[in-house]
Amino acid sequence: MELYWLQDFLSLVRNGNFSRAAAERHVTQSAFSRRIQALEDWAGAPLFDRATHPIELTEVGQKLLPIAVSSVGPLLDFRLATRSNATDAAPTISFIMPTALSSGVFPQLLGRLKREIGPMIGRCAVRRIDEIASHCASGEADLALNYRHPALPRPVQFDELDAIEVGDDPLIPVCAPQHRDHPDFCLPLAPQATLNYLPYGRNSYIGQAVDAEIAQRVSRVRQQKLFDDPLIFVLKELAQQGIGVAWLPRCAIQRNLADGTLIRAGGAEWDIPLTVELLRRRKKLSDTAEAIWSLLSLGAAPLDRRPVKHLRAVEK
Repeated sequence: MELYWLQDFLSLVRNGNFSRAAAERHVTQSAFSRRIQALEDWAGAPLFDRATHPIELTEVGQKLLPIAVSSVGPLLDFRLATRSNATDAAPTISFIMPTALSSGVFPQLLGRLKREIGPMIGRCAVRRIDEIASHCASGEADLALNYRHPALPRPVQFDELDAIEVGDDPLIPVCAPQHRDHPDFCLPLAPQATLNYLPYGRNSYIGQAVDAEIAQRVSRVRQQKLFDDPLIFVLKELAQQGIGVAWLPRCAIQRNLADGTLIRAGGAEWDIPLTVELLRRRKKLSDTAEAIWSLLSLGAAPLDRRPVKHLRAVEK
């Protein structure tokens, strides 16, 4: 259960319409609908009768309404009071970001911020890449980290946000350590060879960038699709098993490249650039969040860009 699901629930009760409630909550209608569906999945039954106009609560929804009304306000007040009274403790700064950034870039960035600004406690929530902007615009965290690629559209919520570049995290083509019976794992491909490609899935934001790049540069592709919309760590495991080539964020595979459990399937010219951005709302934030924004806006040293170890190419 997420607190913001109940906030969405109350907004839909007030508005009686998905589009108006989504606008009130500063999210796209599709994202808002998914969140209402998630609450209904948690409750185990539909909460709204979607056949009526305006939509009405079901019997289960009517039972949930007084619980939500009595819970949301006190919980928000409690959180605000707790943060306000913790003046003697290190300030807490909340972030939202994709999974890949939470395991690689974020700890590195937080360590740098502690050294340059002072003690702080970082809180991290993981969300889908295409939903980061809506979560940030609705105020669910102080700041957000997200990926940006020039070929991919930016959600409309970016009109409500400011963004600065804080580093890069390119997608690197990797596969299992070479075997003489897998010459097609080497880029560029030999004539008439086929690329065994591990795709992210049709709903993946990163996957759109990879698919577009492959379509432009590789003539023969065999998608090794074993999962619908797999997570990055699933693709990494499949690549380590020698099933195909996956384009994975550098921050997620640095250790694997260093210890040889994954190798590059192609040189740096096959990398797909991804920029790491810091996002914020255009209203005053906490003192700590403002200090972080000011520091990185003034050109503080970006994220470490440690060189990726280039291992030998697959032998033909």
